[in-house]
Amino acid sequence: MSLVQCNAGQFEGIFQDDCHQFFGIPYAKYEQRWCESNLIEQEINLKTMQKGDSAPQTRSDDHSQSGTSFFQDNSLSKQSEDCLTLNICSNDINAENPVMIWIHGGALVTGGSSSIMYDLKHLAKRGVVAVSINYRLGPFGFLKLDEVTDGEIKSTGNEGLIDQRNAIKWVKENISSFGGDPNNITIFGESAGSWSCNLQIAAGNDGLFKKAICQSGGLDAIASVEKANLWAELFIEQFEEDGHKVSDLRSCEWELIIDTAKKLKHSALSDGKRWIFPEVGFLPVLDNRFIKDDYLETYSSSSIHLIAGTTLDEYKLWSTFHPRIGKNDEGYITRRLSKMFESSKLPELISAYSEYLKISELGDIYSAILTDICFGIPTHNTLQKKEGNSYGYLFSTQSEILRGKLGCFHASELPYVFGVHSKKPYSSWGPKESKEISDNFQIPWTNFSKTDDPSFGDFAWSNYNDSFELALIGNKVRALRNPFLERYELIEKYKIF
Repeated sequence: MSLVQCNAGQFEGIFQDDCHQFFGIPYAKYEQRWCESNLIEQEINLKTMQKGDSAPQTRSDDHSQSGTSFFQDNSLSKQSEDCLTLNICSNDINAENPVMIWIHGGALVTGGSSSIMYDLKHLAKRGVVAVSINYRLGPFGFLKLDEVTDGEIKSTGNEGLIDQRNAIKWVKENISSFGGDPNNITIFGESAGSWSCNLQIAAGNDGLFKKAICQSGGLDAIASVEKANLWAELFIEQFEEDGHKVSDLRSCEWELIIDTAKKLKHSALSDGKRWIFPEVGFLPVLDNRFIKDDYLETYSSSSIHLIAGTTLDEYKLWSTFHPRIGKNDEGYITRRLSKMFESSKLPELISAYSEYLKISELGDIYSAILTDICFGIPTHNTLQKKEGNSYGYLFSTQSEILRGKLGCFHASELPYVFGVHSKKPYSSWGPKESKEISDNFQIPWTNFSKTDDPSFGDFAWSNYNDSFELALIGNKVRALRNPFLERYELIEKYKIF
């Protein structure tokens, strides 16, 4: 048994695998659906031996999410609106170790801290206090209803980000009792978790954290007020079409709201002529309150140190499973590309990518283009915006799933980051050198949290802005200049979205 007394109360956890583990600690609450959450003020006396409920999940029928069903996480705890909890793992509750707070991904509509993938103890054993958090998702966390309901529901669309911010505040106020240093906090996340980390920096951090690790996600997952209002209008229209009234929104079962949300497609935001980026509808909002109009300046001037990177074949997670792109339907793929780029320039763009990749199959070219648009360019841009320490990486190890068809796909680094690479189902993802790959993530990640520098062994990790140098991470680590810069220039030159 592990017992901790802190500002928030007394928590009884478990001591297992040489780690003190506390699950399902409530950190905030909200009065009613769509209200902002606030830190819990009264002290709690709680046994924390079971992970908290996951936020309600919205698994869209949209094509852009089609790959996620292949990796559907059946390990998540039951769903509930009462989901604002966090987990803590510490190898020494009497120490003053750096703190790492994990913000999970899932396109802001799925995922949870209870996933078996996010096993905190392997990082904790390397001398950090590891924390994972839940936050509201989809229509409950990222739906702006204040204007379309004439103020009846006051949600701004940033409730999920505010939940995350409250979790970080809770950690800062209480983590010293769990062996953590409240003055040395790193936030890290992947995909939507990476979007979230970047936006937490852009919102201004008030000294809450000092470093961020952003895996496969930039600073572009944000909607204008106009776009957010249009998405809310589409939601209300569908909700009413489903036989409900706006007045039901506060009191109906949450499952009805999720059912409506599942029917929405981000492509409905388009005029049919141009592609909508990013490929999600539920997004944080540039509301000039939590995310202010000068957020890019706030981001650039922040003293936060940054690691940011991507996987080599991010978009194959979706393109491989797409019923037409995966089968190399050239007519369909060309039509999609014509909504992204000047039609007269498409042959030049496709030819250039074909030459870069040494391939001619249009489906793979499309996947590489979308990898650059959705992940490579946004990551390059965030690294460039940071005037202080910024370190870039590229993960390139090819997965063995589906006889290698997925390449180094989106999220394929996560089992290595959390040290679960040898456990099912993740043991089938990678090569025999999985232990080395895991070390090559965990050592620099925890070094960065301790010293601000991810360098380790005989590898000196250079600041990205000195030479556009990336750390190529696999069973070994080596430096290389970002090989995709010419591709990025072509995309920026000819894009119309």
